[in-house]
Amino acid sequence: MPRSRSPESQQNELLPRFGLGFLEDHARRIITDPRIALVELVANSWDAGADTVQITWPDPAPDVMAVEDNGTGMSYDEFTSRWLELNYNRGQAQGLEVVFPEGNCSGRRRAFGINGKGRHSMFCFASEYVVDTWKDGEVNSFLVTRSTAISSTPFAINHRSRGPKEGHGTRVSAELVRNHLETESVRDLIGSKFIADPTFKIYVNGDLVELTDLDHLLDLRKVKVPKLGEVCVRCIDSRKTGRTSKQHGVAWWVHKRLVGEPSWKGFDEDAYLDARTSEAKRFTFVVEADLLVDEVEADWSGFKDTPRFRTVQRVVRDHILDRLHELMRDVHKSRKRAVLEANRSTLKNLPSASRLTVGRFVDELQARLPSLGQKELSATVEVVTNLEKSRSGYALLEQLAALQPNDLDRLNDILERWSVHDVAIVLSELEWRLKLIEKMDKLLEDPSADELHDIQPLFDRGLWIFGPEYESISFVSNRTLVTVLRELLHDSLTALPDPRRRPDIVALPNSTISIYSRDAFDDESEVSGIAKVLIVELKKGGFTITRAEKQQAADYANAIRRSGKVERTTEFVGFVLGTKIADDAHESLREGNTTIFARAYSTVLQQANARTFNLLQQIRKTKGAELTDPIVEEVIRMPERARLF
Repeated sequence: MPRSRSPESQQNELLPRFGLGFLEDHARRIITDPRIALVELVANSWDAGADTVQITWPDPAPDVMAVEDNGTGMSYDEFTSRWLELNYNRGQAQGLEVVFPEGNCSGRRRAFGINGKGRHSMFCFASEYVVDTWKDGEVNSFLVTRSTAISSTPFAINHRSRGPKEGHGTRVSAELVRNHLETESVRDLIGSKFIADPTFKIYVNGDLVELTDLDHLLDLRKVKVPKLGEVCVRCIDSRKTGRTSKQHGVAWWVHKRLVGEPSWKGFDEDAYLDARTSEAKRFTFVVEADLLVDEVEADWSGFKDTPRFRTVQRVVRDHILDRLHELMRDVHKSRKRAVLEANRSTLKNLPSASRLTVGRFVDELQARLPSLGQKELSATVEVVTNLEKSRSGYALLEQLAALQPNDLDRLNDILERWSVHDVAIVLSELEWRLKLIEKMDKLLEDPSADELHDIQPLFDRGLWIFGPEYESISFVSNRTLVTVLRELLHDSLTALPDPRRRPDIVALPNSTISIYSRDAFDDESEVSGIAKVLIVELKKGGFTITRAEKQQAADYANAIRRSGKVERTTEFVGFVLGTKIADDAHESLREGNTTIFARAYSTVLQQANARTFNLLQQIRKTKGAELTDPIVEEVIRMPERARLF
């Protein structure tokens, strides 16, 4: 059994304290938004079974404001138990159904209150307020004061008086010192938030408020929600009723109380209609969704994002879109005729099947996007018509639809400065280079790789790896010089199954050699010989390059030079590539106009990655772009992302 605490331990007990911002965090907009606060006060009267609510509203302020009803009222014990309990659960304590006092008009009501936060509404207008409540012949008066310092309670209640009084009801009053609204605004607010009910009347300064009357709304449709029940969707057409609704858009009602505000914007941020159009001012939809009562936010500003709500929302949205298409058939028909006339010159060149496709597209587009304007619709039809000319365009459209909004914005920026042809050239070259790097990564360190058939071809278009000057297409394979070297090394050549397949390669037992050259030109731009020769020798996977291999490459260059096929001034550069480089072979070997380098395949891959994106300089030169041009930078980064696919 738990031990009882001694008086000394009780005296040392530490209790939590409430900060000054507790109520703002607890009740949120109920005590900061006067519109929500007023509606909550009336909702409390509804929950109390009242059939009459009297609102006293000073204009101008400050002066006494009050909300008085003839509901059940509360005894002393009922008030203290309910008002003193934070997060009071009305459903558990009193039930979900409203209890009507004797003598009041009764009916079936579902209580609005959920967690008792609405009783804090008066703090929106003042820091203290009075509650007078009477029941069973007795009236009790309480003063509720908000704490102005950190304390053990966010508010204090003082019992001011007790006395006799017949009847039943509650009056909440305070001096209105903040968040004042004009009297007419109060009337409009209350009238728009509650549905007309013969058993519920609200007065503001003695004048009856005309509540929203759903009975006159035309075209009631019951919409079934699979496995959940049904909702009622009412539509008002101002042309037929002869009046303009104050609630333009879609209004959601739960148990005769408006949730949030009417709007043409759907909960998924897509608009049913453009609120500025005449159609938006013509139609109003009211959705009675009592089955969503448990999904309503505490302050009735909206619905909680739950699977149940999303299911109902989706069904209602589809129904409203279908109804708008049906109601606006005449408008859609005239728009369709106008956009097809605007694109007549293009449409007449399409086959009949394609023209039918365009027509159906216009119908479907207007059905799904009723808010689409005439200008946007015409532009869209023009695009679809062009797509019909090129059926492959639909594949592009699917890819564009899959892009995120930020990517679409970037693509638009790129196409404003670059033609599709320019982008295609750049991306094609970058795609090839990325594929080349990927293949090299797999083959260069593989001892079993066939350098003649697997590796050597990669370097035919990979000379850019060795430096920017080799980007030029003027460096091409020189078969004449290859023949010279092949004759020199005839006795050492590797026997090939079909040597004619690669006449531009010299194959040795442990390597392959390819030779590339660049022409020299005289002052009159005529070819005057060979300016530079590039020798690339690829060693088999696992091979370690020593100084001897570098010297051998220099000997190849000297042999070609002695053949008389090149000029005395021709520059020779050689690269010997292998898996590793011995300590004595790291430095370049220079003999006159000949320079030989040793490169590890891993270094080659690093250079390939680095030089791939150095293509930026060539792009800037061609397009005249600025050094810090973000659009050019974006083009360069695009293939980097493409590697993921």
